[in-house]
Amino acid sequence: MDLRPKESSAVFFLLVIFTLNKFSEVQSICKADKVLYFIKENNAIGDIVATITAEDGVTATITSQTPAGLFSLDASLDGSYNLIAETVMDFEIFDKNTPYEVNVECTKADSPTTTLVLRIAIQDVNDNPPEFAYSQYSLDVDELTAVGTSVGLITANDPDESDRLYYRLDPEEYFYLQTDFSPNILVKSPLDYDKVQKISMTLYAQDTATGSTGVVSHTTSTTIEVNIVDIDNRPPWFQPCTETEIVSSKVCINSGYEGTVKLNEQETGPLSLTPGPVYAIDGDKDRDEAICYAFLGGNEDKTFEINIDTGSITMLKPVDVAGPIVLTVMAYQKENADQFATTTVILKVVISSNHPPTFVKPSYEGFISEDAGVDSLVLESKTSNRPLRVQATDEDFSNGYNPDIKFEVVDGTEFSITPEGFILMARTVSPGTVNLRMRVVDTSNDESSTASLTVEVTPGVPTTTPVTTIMTSPIVTTDQTANTQLTDITTTSNPVTTMLPSTGGLELKTGEFSTEEMAAVGASLAVVIVLCLVCIGLMVHRIKGHNTAWKKITEASIFRSTLGGGSGGPKEGMQYSNEGFQHDGDSGSVNSNLAADLENKLESGLKPQQRRGLPQENMTPSAASILQTTSSTQPDSSSLAETIDGEKEVKPILTKERRTEEGYKAVWFKQDIDPNTKEDVVIIPDTGDVDGDHEEDDDSEDEDNLRTDLDSEDEEDEEGLTSI
Repeated sequence: MDLRPKESSAVFFLLVIFTLNKFSEVQSICKADKVLYFIKENNAIGDIVATITAEDGVTATITSQTPAGLFSLDASLDGSYNLIAETVMDFEIFDKNTPYEVNVECTKADSPTTTLVLRIAIQDVNDNPPEFAYSQYSLDVDELTAVGTSVGLITANDPDESDRLYYRLDPEEYFYLQTDFSPNILVKSPLDYDKVQKISMTLYAQDTATGSTGVVSHTTSTTIEVNIVDIDNRPPWFQPCTETEIVSSKVCINSGYEGTVKLNEQETGPLSLTPGPVYAIDGDKDRDEAICYAFLGGNEDKTFEINIDTGSITMLKPVDVAGPIVLTVMAYQKENADQFATTTVILKVVISSNHPPTFVKPSYEGFISEDAGVDSLVLESKTSNRPLRVQATDEDFSNGYNPDIKFEVVDGTEFSITPEGFILMARTVSPGTVNLRMRVVDTSNDESSTASLTVEVTPGVPTTTPVTTIMTSPIVTTDQTANTQLTDITTTSNPVTTMLPSTGGLELKTGEFSTEEMAAVGASLAVVIVLCLVCIGLMVHRIKGHNTAWKKITEASIFRSTLGGGSGGPKEGMQYSNEGFQHDGDSGSVNSNLAADLENKLESGLKPQQRRGLPQENMTPSAASILQTTSSTQPDSSSLAETIDGEKEVKPILTKERRTEEGYKAVWFKQDIDPNTKEDVVIIPDTGDVDGDHEEDDDSEDEDNLRTDLDSEDEEDEEGLTSI
């Protein structure tokens, strides 16, 4: 702490020197050891300020002092006198230019009187804190003020004049102090009104150095509020725009405006533009300067007019050019035209139409699985793999088809629409309902209409299933024969990736399969293989259990070959049919009816009338030939088979001569044959030994059963026999 006395002026020092000289010239009976005494302020009453030495018998008294009553004399035992403080001194109210004076007179008998002048100065003590003039200061600073610029100097006062003050600013984000003992506030970083409008700081003052390890004796503080002023530093901004910061400057980029006008037609009122009407605001938002508008180019023929205050564009006359028309518009401040910006308005010239394109339905609903994947089609229903398709018509076209339309989703990014009207998943969507708005636009004139789209996203897993193709091939016969169809069920070997009906999705892309998909394919194939093995087992079991039926089929096939003239098949130009063989009750084989009836035909030992119970006259009169047996012995089917297997001579039993004798059966021919022809075709059965007792018993058993059923087949046999 600095406690050094503070001398008032040079005059004071000259006075001290003069007094010393005077004391040295005069013989004194008392004297003071100093001419100037110091006393610290805030002293205690009774403190000794000065001491006066005197000879014996000397009396010292205070004759005067200024101001009065501050000091007194007190005699000591050794004959000296002490100058005592009678009050508490205060440096702050002390006259700093003139010390206190006390006049002391010393007297002694027989000696001249001695006069002393004592001067007392008050010594300053650090007993007062520093003070700011105000508890809060307010500063206005323009935005974008250069870094290092001084914005204010705020100081504190300390009544203790010997003290030196030190300052500290908190925080120092935007401003800082020039030095710790000079509170000159400077700009530290650029100020942007759009980012910060007001800054609050605290300025501290103390009478000890900042960073000192000593105890701070006295300190004070004040609040500083800095208001950032929005200056006119930005031009107008066309709306809407995208703000972009370049270094320390901020700009707002507008992509321009678009609209349509009809060729040779003048529209009334302001033109409708997208994304909105021409409109600009002051880039300095809080200044909100008035904006004006004007054309800079593109309107040389004065077809359009722009409102200087609102920016609305109207037509003064019809457009007679194909276009497009590009107008350049300027927006500027009304009070400061140097602040301006430009944009473009592109007008598409279209031919007018009477009707806009419209959707076939006002709303559509689709379904898709959340696992269907991106670019998958939305389906019409949960149980169908048919994709949802939206369609639109235009009444300006006779067939309703407008080749210039396009589909788009107005809002939402979950789904997209192909040019053909199919809905695709654009990104992964969580299960739930997605409500969208679709628009169909005529690109030739920008006329449009909208419809709603609701897509229900359901949980599901895509699977791979084989596709089964059913093919039918008709067998064409003559008008006398029955038409039949063979159904061929073929399972394709190439798998097609589909979605389960419950999941509501259809996979479009082909490529790699996941592990789950391959596992599903393996499981499906395993099931198919098991089913095939079961079917094969059933077929083997059925074949083994019906040896007799298969034998009959073989005999029928051999007999057909015999009637047809050998291995070459039927004779050319002749076709045979026998629908009566198709109604046998034996369902054990597809040809069991044919084989069973054939056995009856070969039983030469039975008379036709006895087996059928019908007279010969009731046989079909249109029969083209007579079936005759040439042996009265009763051959069985095994004997016939052995005869053929032995390659013995066999003749057909067909004849072109119409006969009515007993033992012949009528056969229907496709074409009439001259009955006068005497060519006889006779079959001679083989009467050789029969091999295998077991087979003979089985055949006889079958023949007995067939004879029992013949009576119920008389009507069918009368319809004619079909050649095998």
